[in-house]
Amino acid sequence: MLELRAYRPPEHVPDRHAANWLLLSALAALALHVQRLPLWLSVGVCGLIVWRYLIENFGWRHAPRWLRWGLLLCAIVAALSTYGTLLGRDAGVGLLAMLVGLKLLEIRSLRDYYIGVFLLYFLTLASFLFTQSLIAAALAVAVAVVTTTALVRLSLPTALPAAEGMRLSLAILWRALPIMLVMYLLFPRIQGSLWGLPNDAFGARTGLTDRVVPGSIGRLSDSDEVAFRVAFEGQRPPLRRLYWRALVLNETDGRAWFRAPQTDGDATAVWRLLGVGPATRYSVDYEASNRRWLVALDLPTSVPAGAVARPGFVIEANSPVHQRFQYPMQSHLDYRTEPLDAQTRARHLRAAPLSSARVRSLVESWRDTADPVKAVLRFFNEEDFRYTLSPPAVGDDLLDTFLFESRSGYCEHYAAVFASLMRHVGIPSRVVVGFQGGEWNGFGEYLIVRQLDAHAWAEVWLPGRGWTRVDPTAAVAPERVELGMSALQALAAEGAFPGELETATVLALLDKRGLLAQWRKLWLYWDAANTAWNRWVMAYGPERQLRFLQRLGFSAPSSTQVAVVLVVGVGLVLVLLAITLFRTRRKSDPVAAVYQRLNSKLAKRGLARQPYEGPMDFYQRVAAVRPELRLELKPIIDLYVHLRYGGADSADLVARFKARVRRLNVGAICKDPVKP
Repeated sequence: MLELRAYRPPEHVPDRHAANWLLLSALAALALHVQRLPLWLSVGVCGLIVWRYLIENFGWRHAPRWLRWGLLLCAIVAALSTYGTLLGRDAGVGLLAMLVGLKLLEIRSLRDYYIGVFLLYFLTLASFLFTQSLIAAALAVAVAVVTTTALVRLSLPTALPAAEGMRLSLAILWRALPIMLVMYLLFPRIQGSLWGLPNDAFGARTGLTDRVVPGSIGRLSDSDEVAFRVAFEGQRPPLRRLYWRALVLNETDGRAWFRAPQTDGDATAVWRLLGVGPATRYSVDYEASNRRWLVALDLPTSVPAGAVARPGFVIEANSPVHQRFQYPMQSHLDYRTEPLDAQTRARHLRAAPLSSARVRSLVESWRDTADPVKAVLRFFNEEDFRYTLSPPAVGDDLLDTFLFESRSGYCEHYAAVFASLMRHVGIPSRVVVGFQGGEWNGFGEYLIVRQLDAHAWAEVWLPGRGWTRVDPTAAVAPERVELGMSALQALAAEGAFPGELETATVLALLDKRGLLAQWRKLWLYWDAANTAWNRWVMAYGPERQLRFLQRLGFSAPSSTQVAVVLVVGVGLVLVLLAITLFRTRRKSDPVAAVYQRLNSKLAKRGLARQPYEGPMDFYQRVAAVRPELRLELKPIIDLYVHLRYGGADSADLVARFKARVRRLNVGAICKDPVKP
């Protein structure tokens, strides 16, 4: 009489097809980071993946331990040389990519395969440390599907067709979706940036600076990066009136303009407007700039939460903006400001001495005119001045070189020169930098303002009106203000300078862009979808979560109450999922019912299947204990595996499986019982 002893099923080794899926998952996860990783790192990890492929498919030898340790040491030294540290976001993701490649190279057991899979999940998740856009989320989900397919194929002891593995992977992720939604809605939201990102996650970005020198804003003309988006309440103002204020520069050394050092009295400011027109209300979706200053339509009369008012009608956030920031605003396009005090007036009249005799002569001629502002603008308009996206270099004496020699410049040239001239003729002035115009997205009903829309203009203080905006660029290139930067770029592509063509001609030129216009329309569709993703998904922060919980009946929910609601919500989802799976399996899984009858027949002879045993493991144990059952049992198990995991569930095969199980007479084959 045979005695059944404690049995430990042998660990199955994944076949090469399952291993190849793991390698494919590694390439997909690496692709999410390839544009941010140094070339040597991407090539190195790809080389390790290829090496593993050759091991699995062509029988190459495994790398010895000393070589793996040597590769790890070389990778660490190279990372230190590239990043200067092993800490932080960039270096951390680089090290994680290295570890994935090295882990794949050393895989020998099923446990190693599983560790490789979970490293790939972490590498996929790390892509959100750089961007949380809709396309990034879609790509991460695609990589997660491929990785889960690899996990499914690695977990099964028999070969599984790729299509069936993908189907099972999608089914697993689909069933996990309700839990994900509950976690998204109820998991406590942390105020601030994603997971307290390290400092290197907030590196310098292209954008405005608080110091303007000739060419500083012009460098942004090539950047199509979005700076912010604006949704208006009611009718939106015309493009020519959309001046987005960011910084006020009130000090100059004759060449550069910069902000005066902040004093204790400048810590906060009280804005007073006189005789304002109707209010314009809007909402700004401000992209991360890693700087404090925010933008507002000229002139703002409200300050959003998390920001403070500064002198000059400037708004600053309480901390650098490291993530997308949405805030409501109110502005008045028609306004008068209050009178200047003596100290402020003196500050805005300070100017560098004039070293050029011809500039002094020109300034003296304007002092004698009734309206120096109009005189200077008329000078820019009637003389041979040009607005260009590629201005020539200017010498140390900006006024002399620009007014009498180059006569070509970008907006900051005209604003800086105009403001300096105003101070020399006795009119308080300053330079304002921000953005002008934007592109209207009719699909999403909002305005898109890009870095290339960066602009500089001047403000002069006039009796009875206060600070008054004067844009000298409009005197030279009205297209810049009337039509925006897209018109200037179209002109530049045709080899024409702003101011040379009539407005109607420019509009006709824009309408003839053909394929480019169609591509632009597709881009606007995509931007509208991505903006909706940001507003409704990524913007779900602590405030929105609080409002959601209040709708559930919690007036001021504590952290304990939120945790209880989260646990209860996840529990309910799991119970509903279990009930659904149970009902579905009972109604639509005849193969499982027949397999259960087979297990019952064998259990009566002392051959009960253990919960951890798959069909092949169960068969191997039964065959080891009862060799006489092999001939009858092997075709039945093969047919079950084919029906369950092979994707072939035709009625003919199911009927054949039922017939074989029905004909199996375990008692006739096994004369003596097996003791458990």
